[in-house]
Amino acid sequence: MIHASAAALVALLWLTPAVAQERADIARNGAVDLAYWIHGPEAGVPIIVINGQGVATRPHNDGLTKALLADGFRVVLFDNRDSGQSTVLSADGSAAYDLSDMAADTIAVLDAAGIDRAHVMGHSLGGMIAQVLAAEYPDRVLSLISVSSTSGEPGLAYGPAMAAMSEPPPNASAPMADQLARFYRIFEGEANRMPDVEVAARVEADMAVQDPNAAERQVAAAIRTGDRRALLRSIEVPALVLHGDDDPWFPLVHAESTAAALGNAPIEVIDGMGHILSDAAAPAVAERIVDFVRDLPTP
Repeated sequence: MIHASAAALVALLWLTPAVAQERADIARNGAVDLAYWIHGPEAGVPIIVINGQGVATRPHNDGLTKALLADGFRVVLFDNRDSGQSTVLSADGSAAYDLSDMAADTIAVLDAAGIDRAHVMGHSLGGMIAQVLAAEYPDRVLSLISVSSTSGEPGLAYGPAMAAMSEPPPNASAPMADQLARFYRIFEGEANRMPDVEVAARVEADMAVQDPNAAERQVAAAIRTGDRRALLRSIEVPALVLHGDDDPWFPLVHAESTAAALGNAPIEVIDGMGHILSDAAAPAVAERIVDFVRDLPTP
């Protein structure tokens, strides 16, 4: 992952995109402004969704958000630092941050939203941030839901996407949109291919990203934090690990490592899901989240 190209890093994962985006509210963590959106009834069960690397929130057409809203959740979405409408940091020393800083960003969003405790769901890099948040701010977390993520355990094998990204593109001079579409096809897995229109919509949204180094800085935050197994063993809030059986980036062993470090937390494997949280995968993911949350004791 350290040696992947900037374009590959930017393309690791996105939530469901849309061209339109409503005006965001702004939370602040020091010098970092964080764009956020709240959807659903005030009395709904609060859940905050932490995006993966390079992902800018597109709440209008986010399949996961739609599915969670249908079950009455109050859904909080936000752009991580160095993505979307949140602060994009410079390449100098001010950009050096780790997952603890990104967890603190999430807390700032909850504070701004007036939410004391929430279920915390994170996807891929967002799952790593959620893990750190659950360890460092347990009084703010109703449960941890780690999706398509990893524990940071050294030596775990990557899937075929790693080899695919290491190969030179078939046409290095192809437009950036074509290169991004190629990365989507690499990371979606083989079982359930996204429709061309969904890939095109994602690419169109991603082309608005102006700083190709921003996603690399997010990756550096994960590298800087390193192996999180000791941290995971300290987590006492209820936890669920969700993973696709067709993930070409983090094979299932990454979910197993995470669950083991969490004290043998339950693992739910989504048939046919790759690394990307696609429109097709979103209902199954939401269903597992709803079932998990429903069985938890009322706080």
